[in-house]
Amino acid sequence: MNEPQITIEWKMLLFTILALTILTLVILLISIPVKMANKRGRSGFGWFIFCLFFSPFLAMLLLAVLGETDEKRRERIIEEEKLRNQYREPVATNSTNEIKNWLQANPGKSLNDYYRKI
Repeated sequence: MNEPQITIEWKMLLFTILALTILTLVILLISIPVKMANKRGRSGFGWFIFCLFFSPFLAMLLLAVLGETDEKRRERIIEEEKLRNQYREPVATNSTNEIKNWLQANPGKSLNDYYRKI
């Protein structure tokens, strides 16, 4: 009985593997400027299209030069100010007597331990 022989075209297989590897690397490389654009308040989709027609490296360079949008900068500053106020308040509301009482009640503890409990 003659069984049909399966022949593998190694050149085509290697070409396919190489093409898929390159495609995967390009997609990963394009994702970097997209994330940079989103982080800076810019259109991720627009920069994705820019990367397809030009270069992801050029897009990264342009995004670094352009920086944040004014709206994104304003949001970031407001968020930072909220965090500053949040960490500033516990220190301002604690009286010196309260800290002394806590340190006397917890002899093995330090001021760092006091502020960690808050």
